[in-house]
Order: sequence, then C-alpha cells, then structure tokens
Amino acid sequence: MNHEFNGWDKVAAKLRTLADDRDIQLNDGQAASLRELAKRLPANGVIIADEVGMGKTRIAVAVARAVIAEGGRVAILVPPGLGYQWSDELRNAGVSAPPILRSLRQYLSAWDSEQVKRKPPWSDQQVVLISHAFTNWRLGKNSDNWRWTLLPEMYAQWHKLSRNHHTRNKLNDDWVQHAAKSVIEAIRSRNDPQWLNLIEEMAKETPWPSALDAAEYGRNEVLRPWLERAVGLGLGVFDLVIVDEAHKSRGQDSGLNRLLNGVVLQSSDSRCLAMTATPVELDATQWTQMLGRIQVDEISQAAATTAISNYAQAVARVRQCPSDNESREKYKESAKNFKQALDPYLLRRDKREDPAVIQFQKKSGEGYHAYRREQEILIDTARLAPAWKQAVCAAEALSFVARQSDGEAAGKLKRQRLTLGNGHGIATCIDHSQIDDVADQKQIETDGFPDALVQGNAEVDVAADKRLLRAQWWRNIMAQPFLSSGSPLFDHPAILAAVQEIENVCKQDEKVLVFGRFTRPLRALVQLLNAREMLRSLDGGRPWPPSKVHEDSKTGVSEWSAVIAAHRQLGRSCVLDRESLNRILEKQYEGIEKQRSKFRENLIANIENGLSIEEGRTGQPIIDRVRALFESFRRKSAMHSGSSQANDGADALVLLARAMQEMLGEHIEVDAQSDFGKTFIELVKAASDRDEGDSDGDAQVGEEEASALWSDLRDRLKEEYNRPEGGFARLMYGETKPATRRLLQLAFNRKHGHPRVLVAQSLVGREGLNLHKACRTVVLLHPEWNPGVVEQQIGRVDRIGSLWEEKLNQAIADQHTADDLPRIEIRPVIFQGTYDEENWRVLNNRWDDLRAQLHGIVISPRIAEKYSDSLEMVAEINEAAPNFSPPD
Repeated sequence: MNHEFNGWDKVAAKLRTLADDRDIQLNDGQAASLRELAKRLPANGVIIADEVGMGKTRIAVAVARAVIAEGGRVAILVPPGLGYQWSDELRNAGVSAPPILRSLRQYLSAWDSEQVKRKPPWSDQQVVLISHAFTNWRLGKNSDNWRWTLLPEMYAQWHKLSRNHHTRNKLNDDWVQHAAKSVIEAIRSRNDPQWLNLIEEMAKETPWPSALDAAEYGRNEVLRPWLERAVGLGLGVFDLVIVDEAHKSRGQDSGLNRLLNGVVLQSSDSRCLAMTATPVELDATQWTQMLGRIQVDEISQAAATTAISNYAQAVARVRQCPSDNESREKYKESAKNFKQALDPYLLRRDKREDPAVIQFQKKSGEGYHAYRREQEILIDTARLAPAWKQAVCAAEALSFVARQSDGEAAGKLKRQRLTLGNGHGIATCIDHSQIDDVADQKQIETDGFPDALVQGNAEVDVAADKRLLRAQWWRNIMAQPFLSSGSPLFDHPAILAAVQEIENVCKQDEKVLVFGRFTRPLRALVQLLNAREMLRSLDGGRPWPPSKVHEDSKTGVSEWSAVIAAHRQLGRSCVLDRESLNRILEKQYEGIEKQRSKFRENLIANIENGLSIEEGRTGQPIIDRVRALFESFRRKSAMHSGSSQANDGADALVLLARAMQEMLGEHIEVDAQSDFGKTFIELVKAASDRDEGDSDGDAQVGEEEASALWSDLRDRLKEEYNRPEGGFARLMYGETKPATRRLLQLAFNRKHGHPRVLVAQSLVGREGLNLHKACRTVVLLHPEWNPGVVEQQIGRVDRIGSLWEEKLNQAIADQHTADDLPRIEIRPVIFQGTYDEENWRVLNNRWDDLRAQLHGIVISPRIAEKYSDSLEMVAEINEAAPNFSPPD
C-alpha cells in the first residue's frame, strides 16, 4: 500500500521524453497530445475526446507508463468487454498489469495463501484494470457470507474484537479474513492521518452487531457504500485514474459513478484522465457531467457551463440566419469563450488530421466530412403487403396518440408506444413485439421498458385515459404480421430491404457490418442471408460447408423455413425438396472434406515453419507462449495419429485445420508458410487472454499449463468452428462469449473467407471492436436516436488503416475522378413517408449539434444547401468553430 509518487512535474518531463523518443509506437498526433498533456496534467484532469479510431488508448497507456515510472499507481476503469485490448496495449508499452478485475470473488482470491506467494495483492500492483461492472453485486439477506463480510471483518480486526460464537458463524471465510488483516496491518504500519481518518470513519459508521446482517448490504441499503469503500481500501490509493468510454453511465447511482466515488480511492494530488469520442451526445449540458468526472471544481464547472450554453444558443441563431452579421459576430465571440472555457480540460483530434481524409479532401474538392456518405435504404410503404401496411400505420398511430396526451396518461402512452417514445423508428417499434426476454435482457434494461410491455401483456390500465386503450389496440394491430402462420420475419420489409443492400455490397467483394437492437429479427436476417447464399452457391456449383439443412436451430427459428423463404424470394424455378437438397449438400460436403483432409496433411509442419519465420519478427514473450501451446497441440496430435477412433488430438487437428483454412481463404499458397505462422498466432491471441494459462504466476506457460490451456482453446474452437449453420453471415449479441467475439472480429477483418456479413446487436458491437480491415459499409437496421451511438457504430469501420483508406489510395493511384472516390457508407433502413423520415431528420439535427461542438462543422452540408449563394459566409462560420487539437 505504501508508494512514493514523485509528482506531476516529473510525469510531465517523462511525457515529453516519450513524445520525442517514441519508445512507444506513436504517430505525430499522439505525440503532440502527450506534449499537451504534459502542460495540463500538473494543473488538472483532462478529457481525451479524440474521434473514434484515432488511437486514444495508446495516449492513455503512455501517460500510465510515465506515472508508473515516477512511482505512482494507476487505476484503469474499462467496459467489461475491453479488458483484453487494454492488456495488449499495456504489454506493448512495457507495462505489466494483472487481468481485469471483474468480480468480488476474483478480488478476494488475491488473498488466497497460494496466490499471495505468486503475486502481490491489489494494493501492491502498479496498475489495476477494473471493469465498469465490478460493483454490480447482487446482495441480500440470503447472500453467502464471503460476499458481504469484508466490512464487518475489517471492523472486528480494527477493534480487535474477540471471536464469539455469533461472529465465528459469520466471519469464517479465509480469503475475507486475510484481506481484512492485510488492509488493517497496512494502515497501521503506514500511520497516515488520511488513512487513519478513513478507517475510523468507516468503523464509526458500521453499526455493531447489525453489520452482521446480510440484508444490510443490498443495492440501496445504508451499509452498501461502506462495503464498497472497504473493497477500495484493499485496492489501495491511486495517483492516476483513467476512465475509458467515460460518456457511459452518467447517472449518479451508476456502477461507474460508484466506482469513481466510492471504490477507487485517490491520493490528494491525483488526476483523472477521461477517454471518450463522444463527451457530449444529446445536450450541451453533458459537458458539465464530463467536467465533474475529471474532478473540475464547482466554480470552474459553473463558468464553463455558462460558456457552453451561450455557444449552443449562438450556434442555433447563426444556423437560422448565417447572413446576419450580428449573429455571426456573437457566434464568433461565443466560440472563442467556449474554447477558452474547455481548453484546459479538453484535447480532441478528429479526422481533419487523418492523412487519408486530407487526401480525400484534396482529390474530391469537397469538405473533409464528405468521405462519409449517408444514404437511406428506403422502403416504399405503398408496395407492402396489407398486414405490413397495417403494422406501419399502427406504429404511426401510436406515435400520434402519445403526442396528443398529457399528464399521467402521457407518461403511460409514451411507454406504451414503445421505442417511438425514445425517438426510434418504425422497424424498431414493430420489432419490439419480437423481444426475447433472455437474449435481449441488456437491451431491455437500457431502454427501460416496463415489464408488462416486455412480456407482451395485453392488459393495460385505462382508468386514467381511454386513449391508453386505443394505444393498446394499435399495438395489437402492429403485432398482426407476426401472428400469421410460417415464419413472417423472413418477409419483414426492413429485413428484405437490408438483404438487398447487403448482397449488393458483397457482390463487390466487400464485407458489411449491420447494427440492430433485438435478437430475433437479427437472427432472422442472418438465417435468411445464409439460406440465400447457400442456394446461390449450390446453383453456381460453389461449395457450401454444412452437410444438410438442420431441423431447427437453437434459436427456435426453423432453418428450413429460411430456405423456403429464400427459394421463393430468389425466384428459383426448380422444385424445392428437402431430401433432395440434403443429398446435394451431403455429396458436395464429401468434396469439401477431401480438401480439408489434404489441408490437414501438412498443417503441423506448415505451422512450425511459419512460427520459425515469425520468431524473427515478433516479440519473444508471445512467441514463447504460442510455442508452448503449439508443442502441446503437436504432442496430442502425434499420440493419436494412428488411431481410427475419435479423440482429443484428432479432434483438435480437425478443428484447427478448419479454423485456419477459413482464415487463410481458398487461394492460400501451400508454400506461403509465414501465413500459417501468423494465422496460428492470431488464433491463439483471439481465443485466449494474454495471461491465461499462467497458473503459477511466473510469466511463463510450462508444459502442464500449456496442456490445460490448449484443452480450453480446443473447446472454444469447437464452439466456433463446429457449428452446423452456414457462416456467410454471423450474429454477435449479448450472449456471445468474449472468445467468440474476438474470433469473429479476427475472421471478419480478413478479406477472404467468412463471415462476409457481421450482424451485431448495438449494445454489444458498437464499442471496442475493430472491424475496419475488410469493411466500409454500415447498415442500420434499427436506426438509433442518439448521434453519439451512431458515431460509435460507424467508428467500428472508420479507423486508421481501414479498407476505405486502402481503397482510397488505390483509387488515387489509378487516377479515378472525384465522383468515383470510395467513401465510408452509412445505410439506415427507413420506411418512406412515415415517422422514420422525421426520426432521421431529428437525428441529423442532433448530429449537427454534435459536429458543431466536436467536429468543427457548424453549418453542415445539409444546412449549407439552403444557402448556396452564401458559401463564403458558411466557410467563415465553420472556420471560427472551436478546435481542441494539439497545436503542433
């Protein structure tokens, strides 16, 4: 718990050295950011608001390294799914950190007697990665003792209470006892007034013996904050707190706020570094929340809030009348004040600095933002089947009924009209009736839907307003298409429109990323895409890996129903017979198996030679680990090479061969052995965490450890590559395991092979995933209402080193015209002539507000079209927009 931090001036000097020497791989913009942080961190915390894909994490890791070098400690708070990416970045920067802290049991296990011999407890770690969801403990009167007794155990040890029968029955967990003893001994030996006051206050506020009642530790109970503080004492004090995705969980009682305010204890001179591409999403006042998150004092917050509010009002006025000289002058003055108010706390690099975007701007003659193109996938409602027309009309009616109500009834109607109440579109509203209570649980919690609506309860309290009854009637009409026989989701207008757009892009040999909200429509989209591709492949004589059409998928939607719908939609003239189709699939599967068998023959030798080549190119630690796993795989395969029976070794060889064949693609040259080495390394990294398998904590993976870890990797490969379904399109949703997500990301980023289409539930796929190497098209099946969310979605493909950047460079080399330059494509699905168009307009207005504050675009191209004769004034206004980029 004791450490000596040399202070922020020393850290600043270290940051300048890192920026100049580039010991960490940094581009010029990242190095410039470090120099600016060196100026600002000695005075206050900072928000790093670089646009998505600009490399914020590497900047933050460099700051962490500088703090550690000067004796400080760092806490990094990250969303649950991003721990492995942070571990990679820290390791690449030469910073060692334990695996991300996710649970209370993992926290307490640090005081297991065997664990302590191998690794120091949390308070002695220089860096601690903590999940945003760490404090989501479900405690109550029936909770196991170990879950809640850290606080009373600390109280008992601080006061040196004797163990009577009652306390022995409660305070009986070894890990909890060791943790409490460790913390209390550290505080006594440290003899620091701040820590002594803290433990005394905690002991004073801990009622005895009622602290031995588990019910007192529920989410909103009085002892819950003190239990969180006790856990924080075990983590130790931190000099730097880094908050990734700092825009999340803005609520006062959110898990992230509880971490920041109650668990992560900070030194008297600590700093907070907040990272987010979207510090403000919907309202300019959200800047105030972000400033609070980096611990800006209330007086400075108030001054900044005034400047922010004035700027937002000035932007609104100048947009209405850019030709008015007074409005322009007031806008320029407010922009200057806005810049001054936020400048000490904010750094933001955006795509204006991206070399590829600069190249696009020069060659196209358009604004830099035009490298993205938003084009709606329009659904002609007049051409829909009657049931779907009624569903669309019902969704429109729900919106109208809700807007006409007031008071308590208005609140109920707003909930009753489902997602339209939050500004979502027709497809989202209609699809709400298809909610899966389990698979969509996180989406339900985020949206805040009432249980009655989630469960499809038709009973509505109509006492307050009869319009509630009408709203429920419209809701029933809206659900009618889904009550028909068969599988109506395969004829869903939004799904069919998305399918056409997706397949058009795939014909250009590119991949497509799709975002939606509810898993049943998303699954239907995946199944329909796979069924259509299967029939096209068979008709064209191309291989399709599955050997038959399966009875039913585990999702509850018949795969055969998808094939029937695909057969009809494609207008195939032949008769569709299931048995005949299965015979064709089985016959061509035999040919695929022969190819796979041939691929397996030399796989081990090819991997070995490939690893030898890679050892000269890659850092030693990862190669040592990969080598150990490869040797374990080879030993198990050799042990069973002559056996005709199924076994672990043979199974692993088959699975690994299938995985690598899919990753390498159909056209791999057998003598390209370096590709085999690279692919094996990438598979191992995707299927496991960097520290996984090191059970004895010696930073090495021995033979026994490698054997155990390889068994786990084999199981993960089996789950991913032994699937019965086709892989042309894949679904990533809340229940998708972390290892599967990483394998999907790896496969999707390869230009050859499957999946060609990745369909992602928005809550899962919009943050932390890099999906840009083979994709530049994003389809929004359920368009969002929050521009910050849409920015995060697009940011999955709009990143440094993207397919778009590669295609742009090629187009410039080939001397294409400006009109033919490639762009990043955003395709929202819109029901034409409905509330969807209004929803998209509102989203664009909010997007314009976001761009005015962050992107330097006050008068967007959409608005500028109205003022085609005032282009010089539009340019003047945009040039005066605040710019928070590092000056050099």
